[in-house]
Amino acid sequence: MHWNAGTLISLVSTVLYGAIFGLVAFSRPRNQLRRIFALYLLAMVLWSSSAFLTTSGLVNVLTWFKIMAASPIAMMVGIFYFVQTLFGLRRKWAPLTVFYAILAVAFTVFSDLVVLSASLSPSGELHYELNTPVIVLLAGVGYFLIVVSLVDLIKGLKHTQDANHRQRLRYLVIGLSITIVSTAANFTELGKYPIDVAANVLTAILIAYAILRHNLLDIKVVVRLGILYSVITAILGSIYFLVISLVLNIFNLLAGEELLLISILVGALSGFILTPLRNLTQTSVDRLFYREKYNAGLMLQRLSQTTVSVLDLDAVADLVLSEIIETLHINHGAIMVKSMKGGYFRALAQRGETHGMNLAFEADHPIVRWMKLQNRILTKHDLSIHPTFKALWGKERQDLARFQIELFIPLLFKGDLVGYIVLGPRRSGQPYTSDDLVFLSTLSNQTAVTVENARLFDELEETFVQTVSALANAIDIRDSYTSSHSQEIAGWAAKIAEKIGCRPDQIKSVYWGGVLHDIGKIGIPDEILRKKTSLDRPEWDIIYQHTRRGAEIIAPIKKLEAVAPIIASSHERYDGLGYPMGIKGEEIPLGARIVAVVDSFSAMISERPYKKPYTVNKAIHELKRNIGKMYDPAVVQAFLEVLEIDASQIDS
Repeated sequence: MHWNAGTLISLVSTVLYGAIFGLVAFSRPRNQLRRIFALYLLAMVLWSSSAFLTTSGLVNVLTWFKIMAASPIAMMVGIFYFVQTLFGLRRKWAPLTVFYAILAVAFTVFSDLVVLSASLSPSGELHYELNTPVIVLLAGVGYFLIVVSLVDLIKGLKHTQDANHRQRLRYLVIGLSITIVSTAANFTELGKYPIDVAANVLTAILIAYAILRHNLLDIKVVVRLGILYSVITAILGSIYFLVISLVLNIFNLLAGEELLLISILVGALSGFILTPLRNLTQTSVDRLFYREKYNAGLMLQRLSQTTVSVLDLDAVADLVLSEIIETLHINHGAIMVKSMKGGYFRALAQRGETHGMNLAFEADHPIVRWMKLQNRILTKHDLSIHPTFKALWGKERQDLARFQIELFIPLLFKGDLVGYIVLGPRRSGQPYTSDDLVFLSTLSNQTAVTVENARLFDELEETFVQTVSALANAIDIRDSYTSSHSQEIAGWAAKIAEKIGCRPDQIKSVYWGGVLHDIGKIGIPDEILRKKTSLDRPEWDIIYQHTRRGAEIIAPIKKLEAVAPIIASSHERYDGLGYPMGIKGEEIPLGARIVAVVDSFSAMISERPYKKPYTVNKAIHELKRNIGKMYDPAVVQAFLEVLEIDASQIDS
């Protein structure tokens, strides 16, 4: 027997295609697409096995070389019919290809018109002679079929919108391209090398990956994995056998005890090396096919680390849903959270095609009641058979079917349903497994705690806002001027801060600075605050202290620490002639420079006891005239841009 690179490659190719053929041929149900693909794989098995037998020297070389030459013809016809069936194509001339295949294979195998001779040299080198005109005629038709198939696959790849289907077609396109190029090498000087068979190995790996990873032909994962483990075992066994044979050939002069000893040593060494390799390979396979399981564990780690520091309810919901969708490869989904005011559930985060989906159920909705009582995932199957859901309206059932809702996952915290996650089907089309449901249940427990913490934080935020608003109202009661303009000042100030490029936390501080910049006036006597005539010097001295007093009132409130400096400096001037500290330029906090501009503008366009209001145009003129004196030029420019946006809201 001859062992060389060609023999080894042919053997590996035979094992690979044999395993894939078994996977496709014996999987259920057997549909037309699988049967045609199985015929294509059978042709590839014959091609690889005949190449192995031809170069091994174990059989009649000429007979098996003829089979090896005929197999690519059968392969080309098989792949042509597979692509036709895959896309539902009906070419009128397609049946003629069957007659072509029968005649071409018969001529090649049972006559001497195609293969003139084939033999092995003593060193194992293959020598053959082909009838060039005849082989070109036969192969030309086959190449035409395979090129047509490749074009159809590329068209299908361009038009399909399904990401998983695109992956399947992409691997078929690559594999077919490799086959076309490699078989063409047989008509050159490279034909004496096993290039075509080596390419078959690569194509087999691509097809196997498309079947195993991207569910080509919709074969169940358990069957796919079983076959793949068998392939790995077969390949490693072949390597073991080849190593033993090679060593025995090298030591063929030995006999008796010496040969037995060498065999034992080689066997032990091969087992020592190949066993860890097998374990490593199978671990890699597990990672490949249970990638979602590995990714799910990592996702739980990421969420447990990140959600601890995220207390914004919208951000939490968006983060959790994004992780679920991407990790489990789901088409669409949403997270619904219970409203703090009322018993209904509102959508807080959505992904995929969820437009028009109405999942904002009331607290007494059958689905909500079921999740709260059962405290487990509600599946599409449960919805279809459980008597509780017979009360659903026809339109609700239609909506659930139209949006392909597969799972409702309850988020329960101390017996209270704080929300639920809605998930559509997986992109692969495979159903959710029991492992998926266990993982999602674990995730829901963690998410429920995170959502409840964020909800409590929102309640504290709301209480805080109410407290600050109460402080602002205390000013409004005493000063009719501020009552009509404090919110407007705050809104303008926040928009300027956003336009300038401030961070969200800075924008929030500027907003509250606008609301509370005159809080210190609460300590000014009414006779000064509401005086209709001009103030004297002592009265102005009291007025000048209101910014400092306002900052002192706000400073002890931890959430308003950043607001106190804004209030303290809100009446400073850009040129340093303001009060109470007389600081200038960049020394004045940015928030204070912003509030100074909008406060002045609001004062100018408002009626006061001692003056008539300016028109908007005149107020803008005054702002521009005092750029670099009273106001920061950049802030005035940003405010003018904001005014253009809000011009319709300004009473001129």
